[in-house]
Order: sequence, then structure tokens, then C-alpha cells
Amino acid sequence: MLLTAGCVVGSDTATQDTEERWPGQNSASPSIPTDGNARSEVVASSSTSSTVIDHHFQLDVYALENVGDELLRLRLGATNNSERSFPLNSGLGDPDNPQSATGITLLDMESRKRHLNFQQSDGSCFCSPTSGNIPSGETLEMWIIYPQPPAGVDSMTITTPLTPPLLDVPISESADRIENPGLSEPRIIDIINISDNLEDQTGRTESSDEVSILLSSDVLFGTNSAELNSTTEEILQQVAREIDDADADVVSVDGHADNTGNETVNLPLSRERAEAVESALSELVTNDGVTFDIEGHGSSDPIASNETDEGRERNRRVSVTFEK
Repeated sequence: MLLTAGCVVGSDTATQDTEERWPGQNSASPSIPTDGNARSEVVASSSTSSTVIDHHFQLDVYALENVGDELLRLRLGATNNSERSFPLNSGLGDPDNPQSATGITLLDMESRKRHLNFQQSDGSCFCSPTSGNIPSGETLEMWIIYPQPPAGVDSMTITTPLTPPLLDVPISESADRIENPGLSEPRIIDIINISDNLEDQTGRTESSDEVSILLSSDVLFGTNSAELNSTTEEILQQVAREIDDADADVVSVDGHADNTGNETVNLPLSRERAEAVESALSELVTNDGVTFDIEGHGSSDPIASNETDEGRERNRRVSVTFEK
């Protein structure tokens, strides 16, 4: 099988004499255009990002396509519309595979599953590399291979470390077929909602700079206990993934209580609960550069009225806050 790295092209770049092929493309398959004016049709695009060049970073999706053998190929391009060179480097990767696009995932909202890229037998990403700079006005084209969703799913949402999600990207059929017997098992994980409602017992606030996830103490712990319930691992795994995706350096974990009882009990219990959450997250977060700040506030910082059962339930919480 022939693998190619993504190439940097610009609107003034001439078409190369040597054809470049996507993984698994045979000699009869048409080559992917490398000329900036002949690039594949864009099916989804985002130009808002958390990069140093802000909205001048543009991510275009050319195709999300079936390529046989239960494989899905994402083809996309990262364009630098600024007047200076942009160091993409590890911006789309993760700590284990920084020079790749492993940070880009697919969401199957019908089955509530997140699809991670395929890995090869050596643990490397089955995708093109993304290291280096993107010169002004030029585009880095790339590809990534994922496991297919179940039959009947005709679109997926694409999440990236640098842009907002690209919603409902259609799945198409490709004439290309990819064969790679050395791939690891598909990596498909459950999506756990973190939403701001009492039914889910979680909450979320987000600004332009940071995210704060509120976790109900009633879900995490038993009454007057600081020992995490066995059912909380899944939601803490999602929180850890968000921390990794954000590349945060400092994560604040704050425990809170309602106003029942007195502060001689509430203060130490709220801190012990924050410590329990921090201990679990420190095992799940893969970014070695993350440090945790822990504090227990007792009942001093309510977010709802303590005059109702519902309000007190909201106030019994642990918040996890970090920069985007």
C-alpha cells in the first residue's frame, strides 16, 4: 500500500508532474488534485479557530467517504489566510502522536459514539503527517482513516482541536479501496452528554477563554461520602478528554456544598470531594504538562437558591475549569 504525506500547495503552485495518491488508491484511480485552483469540492468549512492567526486559519473538508472494508476516509485541508507563516506543528494532534491529526474525531450522534482514527500495528496514526509550517496563502492537505459508523448513518460531526465542530458532514462513496491488514482494532467510544439540565445532573459554562464543567455531587458520591461511585468513570473520562483536547496547563477542581449542616463539615467534605475528582482525572488525563489546583468552598458559593430541594441539589457540585 502506498501512503503519501499531505502536501503544501497554494493558489500559485503549479500542478506537480508526479501524481500523489491517497492511501490504498490503485493506479486506475484518479489522483487527488494538488493545484490550489483544482482542489476537491469543499463540503464543510470553518474559519474560526483558537490559533495565533485567529480567523485566518481555515479548515475545509473535501470528503468523508467510504473506502471499503469498513473504513472511512476524511480528506481535508488547512489553509493559512494570514500574511505570515503559520506553525501548525502539533495543533491537530495529541501528546502520543503530535505530528499528526489524531486530535480530529468523528461523532455519530445517532448511536452516541465517538470514532477515533485507526492506528497501525506500531501505534502510529493511519493518517498523513501535519508537522511544519503552512506558508501564507497556502494549504496543507491531509487524510485520516476511521472506522465506519453503522449502516444507515449518512452523516457525522467532525471535532477538531482548533475549530468549532463541523456539523452533519455527509458520508459519500469513493471508488478507492484501502487495504491494510496491519491496523489495530477500531476505537469507538461512548459519548456522554455534559449539558446544563437537572436530569443529566451536570452543567456547563463556556466563555471565549475557558470551560467550566459542573458535576453533581449526588451523582459522583454517596451521602456525606468523598468516595467516587463506580458509575462515574465514564463521565470523568469525557472530562479528561476535553482537558487533553484543550491542551490546558492548569485545571482548577473546586468542591461545593449546599447550606445544610454547618461549615465545619461542609468545608472539609467539599475539599475531599474535589481531591477525589482530581485524583481520578490525573490518572485519565494524558497530557503530562497539566497541573491541578484544588479547593473546597463549603456552601460559600451557591449557584442556585438553597430554599428549594432543586436549588440545594444544584449547589452540591464539583466544578472542573480550564482554558480552551
